[in-house]
Amino acid sequence: MFTGASVFCDLPEQARRLGETRHAPKDKALTPLGEVLTGRAAGRGRDSDVTIFDSSGIGLQDLYLGLALLKKMEVAL
Repeated sequence: MFTGASVFCDLPEQARRLGETRHAPKDKALTPLGEVLTGRAAGRGRDSDVTIFDSSGIGLQDLYLGLALLKKMEVAL
């Protein structure tokens, strides 16, 4: 499942312990979503890229992600 995919998560340390990514190979990079949202790490490069997001429960990041998606979809708040 993780082969060929980019994996994003709330916090890598937490995701390795509690999330579904605890089943990922130890050498699989887990990119914090916050790093992508702030431009410090790359997100999806092409529509054909396979990505996995493992949210293990950081509410503030969940809220920020939801707001960013609504903005991208041009949904008025």
